[in-house]
Amino acid sequence: MRIDLHCDNVEAAPGLRDYVARRMSFAIGRFQDHIQWARVKVADVNGPRGGADKRCVVQLRLRNLPDVVFAITQLDVRAAVDQAADRVSRVLAQRLRRHQKPERVALAHAAPAVA
Repeated sequence: MRIDLHCDNVEAAPGLRDYVARRMSFAIGRFQDHIQWARVKVADVNGPRGGADKRCVVQLRLRNLPDVVFAITQLDVRAAVDQAADRVSRVLAQRLRRHQKPERVALAHAAPAVA
């Protein structure tokens, strides 16, 4: 599984690329068998005007399921990445649990009870 990072109008601070890769890998690592690729885009929405304007957009291409796409906006790039990582792990767990095949339950009357 590969994770692509794109930075638009955001100064890539030293270590930002490594931080995003490490944070996202930790968040989606246990789901890697279900993910073909992940794309993370970090952008400054308002430019020099200020405000809550750092956006982190996450897109995941899943195997045999619809893509997961969402955006988080925060004051700081790392805060946006952290919140996106938390959300992506919750969304993946929920989506995979929903599409999981139900296990067969052994019938109670299949094995007679011994008294």
